[in-house]
Amino acid sequence: MSEKSGSKRNGNGEKRVDAYRVWRVKTNREVRLRLQRLYLKVSSAVKEACRALRKRHGEDFSEEPERFSEALIEEASRLAGLPKGLFYYAAEWRRMVAETRGKSKKRNRFMPPPIPLLVKVVNNGGRLHGASSAATVLDASRGVLRVPSVNIAIMLRPSLVRAVMEDVERFGDVKLTLQLTAKGRLRLVAHRVVKQALWDGDGKLAVIAVDVNSSHGLYVMAFTFDSKARLLAQRVFKPPNTTLLRLLAALMHSYSKLGSWSEAIQRFKQRRDVRGMQREGRGSAVEEALRLAEKLRARLNLTPERAERIARQASRKVKKLNDDWIRGVLKEMRGLVRKLRDQGYTVVFVADVPRAESLRGSQLQRTLLKVTKRLENLAPYEGARWFKPENNVSGKRCPLCGKEGVEIQRRYYKCTRCCLIYGRDWAAAFNAAKLYLKACRAEKRIEALQSWLQSRPRALAKRYYATAPENGQQAPAPVPPAPPRGTPGVPRAARRGDVPAATRAEGRLARRPAPKRGDP
Repeated sequence: MSEKSGSKRNGNGEKRVDAYRVWRVKTNREVRLRLQRLYLKVSSAVKEACRALRKRHGEDFSEEPERFSEALIEEASRLAGLPKGLFYYAAEWRRMVAETRGKSKKRNRFMPPPIPLLVKVVNNGGRLHGASSAATVLDASRGVLRVPSVNIAIMLRPSLVRAVMEDVERFGDVKLTLQLTAKGRLRLVAHRVVKQALWDGDGKLAVIAVDVNSSHGLYVMAFTFDSKARLLAQRVFKPPNTTLLRLLAALMHSYSKLGSWSEAIQRFKQRRDVRGMQREGRGSAVEEALRLAEKLRARLNLTPERAERIARQASRKVKKLNDDWIRGVLKEMRGLVRKLRDQGYTVVFVADVPRAESLRGSQLQRTLLKVTKRLENLAPYEGARWFKPENNVSGKRCPLCGKEGVEIQRRYYKCTRCCLIYGRDWAAAFNAAKLYLKACRAEKRIEALQSWLQSRPRALAKRYYATAPENGQQAPAPVPPAPPRGTPGVPRAARRGDVPAATRAEGRLARRPAPKRGDP
């Protein structure tokens, strides 16, 4: 599930935003093959119809094909022997093909664009949404997506049906289409054209500040501003720990290519990410991956072919864990935005996103960039605004006075002027919210936000105060820095606050029973 967005202006000069929400529709192999044949039949009919109209109308069709959209639908439907509803977007698809071919000149491979099909929603036999002539039907009462002209029916997940029904009931201007790809895959797309959300300076305002950290995930603080500032939500979204699965997949893949276990281990240890983990004091995760690989090799009579299957399974598991985490973040953020919108707030996302160059090489690079892009696209679809500062917001500076603090513990700082103790990530989110208010010149809201923090000085360092001793004793000692380059990895017991690398799925894999005697 994802969202996409674009922008344009209407006749009154108002900026309108194209916002999309996308769901993937899962199908089995048999249905995909039938959908591939349908794609080929529809695309071939459109191409043949374009040739016929070009011969009939000459340069007029080439220069203004939109004028002949009805004739194109008629001709393609006649040639393919299929209903006209399947060719509703024939002219648009022809333009998409031309644009894709132009872009593919810079690449070696041409990927044909998906064919869009109109969707109507029915419930208990009655039409709820969409045109009656739509080529595809979403039956909400039965949870089935049907293409009646080719006798295809696909069972949908109940969560997908509920999400579509919520959007249809909530947004009256939403348009549903089904995208059919050349590989026979389906995507259900909800499209809206909305006015960009703007705050007038006096109304109810909600600011959702997001700090994206390359090692720790997303730190989110949601503030509402009425007569005073109020903290509505404070959450940390940490991506799943997939280190062991990724290392296991890399080792198994090396063995499947080399065919020699000793050479595979030697090449695995020479990998850049493995050596980096050992330099950073996380060598125990590498050792754990090697132990798990040896255990699987002994129990499964491992061959290069089986190793390749295990590598693919581990990679798929990593992707599934990351995708589930992204869906969970989007679900909570969407629920929060809709709650605030129902209460009459103008919602603004303020995101402190590091540049892609700074994330390059980090384990969370692809996941963090993907979830950030999804949040950026979610905002206009839900009627919120996305604000991204030009420069990264510093979490080392004091949220009250702006002076750079002194590090007293790992990722915790103390201001020598205000004596405020704050976490670096929470301070970055707080400063991002204050930066947006400064851009809007909302002095009263800034004062309210400052007053809120002064009345709750521990709000940005809850974990620090939770682990600090009471009765005025000495605070926890700072975490020692990472060992220098070339030193062996530090054992897990010697590292403060480290999280074991194995997840529940990895634990189940490690605890697989040994095969009985006589088993192959």
